[in-house]
Amino acid sequence: MSRAGLALGVMALAVAGLWLLRDGPAPAPTPAAEVSSGIERHAFLEGLPLDEGGYALLLHEQVTGDGLRVVRDADALKAAQGQAYYTDNPGAQLKRTLLSVVFLSPPGMPPDGAFVTVLQDKQAVETYRCYRAFCAGNEAFDPPHERDMAGLVEASEPVDLVTENFDHHDAARARMFKLMQDPDVVLIEPPDLPAPGTIVFPARVRLSLPAILLEVDESGHQPVEPFDEAALEARFIAGFTHAFPETDAYRLNPMHVGRLYPSQHGWPVVGKEIDGYLRDTDGELRGLGGIMVIEPSLTVDLTERIVEALQAEDAFAAMPEFAPPEPPFVAERLAEMAEAYLGHPCPECFKIELDVATVDGIRVERLDAPSFLLSYYRILPQ
Repeated sequence: MSRAGLALGVMALAVAGLWLLRDGPAPAPTPAAEVSSGIERHAFLEGLPLDEGGYALLLHEQVTGDGLRVVRDADALKAAQGQAYYTDNPGAQLKRTLLSVVFLSPPGMPPDGAFVTVLQDKQAVETYRCYRAFCAGNEAFDPPHERDMAGLVEASEPVDLVTENFDHHDAARARMFKLMQDPDVVLIEPPDLPAPGTIVFPARVRLSLPAILLEVDESGHQPVEPFDEAALEARFIAGFTHAFPETDAYRLNPMHVGRLYPSQHGWPVVGKEIDGYLRDTDGELRGLGGIMVIEPSLTVDLTERIVEALQAEDAFAAMPEFAPPEPPFVAERLAEMAEAYLGHPCPECFKIELDVATVDGIRVERLDAPSFLLSYYRILPQ
């Protein structure tokens, strides 16, 4: 699986604006009454059939100021149903977000946050959110934020997030059933579990497949020839099962296909007699453009014996070629660059550097054994 003109390089990735905040269950669209320009009024208990039972209300930090709390007292919920509300200002939130984009200063956390979450039978029904700056009351807004929690905070109890790991999904499923019967558990986050009866293998690896170069059109983001991800995956599976026919000893998980694009200067060029990257007389990077990079990978759940087979030196020698060929102009352009820079022909002297796991051959990386996470919220003992 040779790839002419490629060099594997280690390049730093800068990730900005990544929000890793456990702020309650995922939000759902919520109807709201607009009471004035840009201001929305949320009566979050309105219309709930509380007489059916099983309802509770999770109060988030924006309400309590001191961690998560839950209201499970049916009488307290019914008493607050016609009175509890809060106002939000999504218009101000949008303006603040747009300004941060214009001035390239994205916020370090989402501008809005969970306010309350309606629960039924230990599952999230709906999450209501609020613009943090508006709901905190620390900034001047006209009109200001309003709320009436109608005694719900006083009727609430503190809760704590508990997470448990299981080696088998059946064990996680059995634990979830027991938690459903526990009166002190108020919310169980939907676990990501395979279907009952799914085989659990003792090991997992990641297979990083060689990077694929595709010629792009004038936009710089679309391949000239359509790239069929499903066809690539099908060819890989056919080749893998040909090389490793014991299909009952492993499970190939869905393929992930990353798409990488160069900077405005193109992919950096390295090679003979170059100090760092190739540059023009003005010191500007002189890279190779006109191509995008496809980086396929997948995980495999498998037995220890297959792990050893994959880690053998010639493990993939019997696999047929599954990726499309490299565009011929890549080697031609690099050869032209090398001759212009060195003053003599040297077709193999220059390569492009890619921020990928592998450019030649399949890379096998051992991962943690498969496990299954179960998260739930439990009343803290008083």
